[in-house]
Amino acid sequence: MQQGELVLVLGGAKSGKSEFAEKLYAPQDNICYIATGVLQSSDPEMKLRILKHQQRRSSHWQTREQYQNIAQLISQKPRTGYILDDVTMAVTNVFYDLLKNKVKAKQIDDYLDSLSITDLNQLKSSILSQWQQLIEAQKLQHQSLVLVSNEVGLGIVPVTKQTRVLRDLYGEVNQVLAQAADIVYFVVSGIPLKIK
Repeated sequence: MQQGELVLVLGGAKSGKSEFAEKLYAPQDNICYIATGVLQSSDPEMKLRILKHQQRRSSHWQTREQYQNIAQLISQKPRTGYILDDVTMAVTNVFYDLLKNKVKAKQIDDYLDSLSITDLNQLKSSILSQWQQLIEAQKLQHQSLVLVSNEVGLGIVPVTKQTRVLRDLYGEVNQVLAQAADIVYFVVSGIPLKIK
């Protein structure tokens, strides 16, 4: 990793993308690991996932469990580098944060169906702008940053409006990040392919 580089690591579920991203910084100490998979309920499967990630990363790294205000974190806490794992989970959490005051979880599809195209685009823009702010903060602070994200565009079209909106949003965020990134990797079955 070069100082100030923005690297995007894409891959499917259990593709090895997180492990690969962590190896980009393996010998360095002053790294901040931004874990966006914040446990918000008693979910044993999610607890196990988080534990595996915690055990695998360097004990010398600082871990921040957050998915909001990441641009501010990078602006205020200079480090040798940052790893954000993962973009998809952060987008999901922010999406539901924006909706939780407007609708109950069981009514999200109905709520999304009721939105005009303009309202839906405003929701998406609100989320996309947070990633643009992160890119700007990374460039301004000249911080090295590795972003890990799921490539979700290779599957079938989801059945529900909620999952279609999220799938499209993940793809749009990935496109914004890939355009801004200095290097993009696509990890398949543990094998990284440099695509940019």
